[in-house]
Amino acid sequence: MLTPRLKAVADFVPLNVRLADIGTDHANLPIFLMNLHKITAAIAVDVREGPFSTAQSAVTQHNLTRQIEVRLGSGLSVIHPNEVDIAVFAGMGGTLITNLLKASSATVASLHGLILQPQLAAEKLRRYIYEIGWHIEAETLAKEQHHIYQIIYAIPGRREMPDRVSLEIGPMLLRERPPLFSLHLDVLLHRNKKIAAELANSQLPKNKLARRNLLTLINDLELNKYDKMPGYNGCNGKNSSSHIS
Repeated sequence: MLTPRLKAVADFVPLNVRLADIGTDHANLPIFLMNLHKITAAIAVDVREGPFSTAQSAVTQHNLTRQIEVRLGSGLSVIHPNEVDIAVFAGMGGTLITNLLKASSATVASLHGLILQPQLAAEKLRRYIYEIGWHIEAETLAKEQHHIYQIIYAIPGRREMPDRVSLEIGPMLLRERPPLFSLHLDVLLHRNKKIAAELANSQLPKNKLARRNLLTLINDLELNKYDKMPGYNGCNGKNSSSHIS
């Protein structure tokens, strides 16, 4: 069985696709999906020798060596364009995921979808998705022990860049407000208030500006937490009776 976090990732994987699992660790995700006959093939990638060997052993134990190939390398660098349909990046920072996507832009351009579970800097990753002409099709939240995880499903297709609050919260999370939404906002508020407090005593102009921007973001997060922004559509800070489409 998968953890709640990986189960939420698995639920976003379309049927009958070739999957790349980046940072595969024990190869639990591709093994689970292959045993469900949800995917047709998989490439499990890890940059570290230990997890690479562990993944190889797990794939062998499940008699899936013909369906799942394990490769040692960084991100999508060991995958050629058009070799897979969907790539999963789970359990690493949003900045790292962004850098790995940038490093393999040709392979990214050949994909049909990305499933992303950033540990931190999710807003930076969301921004990059829109910058390369993709958009967020769906998002969900998963709770594991005391942590709330964001899972993003992105596909090719240019859309309007969401505003800062939507990039912070998640445009589809903001629209759909799933059961863990309030806890998700609590995490974002705690993190941003901590940073704002650390900047409070700085006299540097750039830090003063950063703090002012953070305080505005915190206010908007609190308004969304208590649903005091009716009709908010998350695009360019405008209010409307319609939501993101």
